Amino acid sequence: TFTNRNLPIPAEVPFVKLISPSGKSWTWNNFSETSKVEGSAVDFARVVTQTRSVLDTALISTGKAAKLWLSIAQCFAGPPEEPPKKNSRYKIPLL
Repeated sequence: TFTNRNLPIPAEVPFVKLISPSGKSWTWNNFSETSKVEGSAVDFARVVTQTRSVLDTALISTGKAAKLWLSIAQCFAGPPEEPPKKNSRYKIPLL
């Protein structure tokens, strides 16, 4: 995300904890209280595929790097795309 936008990569790597549709907990990176992303894996997938604004999900981000990452996240190839604005996409009920 950062490289694609020619932005410096933050030194702070967020801890990520997502809850899968089956209820299993998935985690990445070292635990951190000051830099983290937590929530549903479905919400996370919606944000990084840019089908939903992070503001329309229940994801919780803590810390500057985590908040910035989620605000511009893009998991698909190609030039940077602007994420959708709040309330601009049809909201599927949260699982």
